[in-house]
Amino acid sequence: MAYDGELVKMANGRWARFQRCQVSRPGVEDAGETMMLIAVELDERYQQLLDEVSDSLAHYRHRGIPVQVKLDEAQRLTLHPESESSALH
Repeated sequence: MAYDGELVKMANGRWARFQRCQVSRPGVEDAGETMMLIAVELDERYQQLLDEVSDSLAHYRHRGIPVQVKLDEAQRLTLHPESESSALH
């Protein structure tokens, strides 16, 4: 299960960030508000940056230090220690 803001490396080797988007149905007045979580591919400068970060994370994890990276709404990367519950998934 993905969450809003989660970074993922797709099968094609490119990076994407999950983003919540509103879906509308033109011409339908009472369609309600439907939200969808989609993976949006990041631009080239973030692709290179995340590849470098991924290599660094691999080194941390190889040494037994579990960490994860998050790209926030302001497009800033932050490192966070993984909790025991997230390390199990």
